[in-house]
Amino acid sequence: MIRWAALLSLVVACSGRSPAARDGGPRVVSLHDVTSELVIALGAGAALVGIDEPVDVPPEVTAAVARVPRVADLESILAVHPTLVVGLHIVEAKEPALVARLREHGIEVYLADPTTLDDVYALIGAVGGRIAAAPTAAKLAERLRAEAAPLVAAGAAAPHRTRVFVYDCCDPPFTAGGKTVLADLIARAGGENVFADVATAWTHVSWEEVVARRPELVVIDAYAYAGQGDVADKQRAVRAISALAGLPTVTIPLRDSLGGIHSVEGLALLRAAIRGVK
Repeated sequence: MIRWAALLSLVVACSGRSPAARDGGPRVVSLHDVTSELVIALGAGAALVGIDEPVDVPPEVTAAVARVPRVADLESILAVHPTLVVGLHIVEAKEPALVARLREHGIEVYLADPTTLDDVYALIGAVGGRIAAAPTAAKLAERLRAEAAPLVAAGAAAPHRTRVFVYDCCDPPFTAGGKTVLADLIARAGGENVFADVATAWTHVSWEEVVARRPELVVIDAYAYAGQGDVADKQRAVRAISALAGLPTVTIPLRDSLGGIHSVEGLALLRAAIRGVK
């Protein structure tokens, strides 16, 4: 799988110098972990003039953005004078007025809505093109495709489609619907998201619905946020449901499931877990 040392080597080989170091380069605000990490991976960290507070990024990214101003609202974003704001569609879904005002101020806003692994590759290219890092982005997408190929082939050859329930958090449970990268990763890994037929992204369901869909594997998003509980709390919640208590579980870092550069790592983790279900 791609690691940060490999990404840094890729950046050096493809760009030689950070695009943001050039005069007149973009001034970028990132409003989601996925795009913040991607900008860093593409060698354009110097272009970041503001980011939303990270939720789940590797230590290397935490260090890289330590001195980047945090932004949270229109005033704080405008204060850093961006030419480009990037993030995921969830930003606009939650704060449409903010996005509208940014565009009214003449700021380019790019908010991706990836639902498949192919969309992730497209996101890499779209951000790369906007921050003058298109060659590096193309190389990164190509490398990720190559790493995913044998995993996808193995998943397609699986003799049984393992039924998977994704437990993100909460009670009632919050889970991945059919319009999520995670649902696509599960399918490519040889499984079937038990809520894949729900034509939405992330959604609340009931424990009764979960049991009725007869999962064989539980995937737990490994993060804690806003009092939602940590992984141990989530495991206890699953085990408290008698029909689910004996199921195998696997934890997946949130960054592996949301549609960023760690998606192939998530695919590998899911393939291993699905292969291990008896």
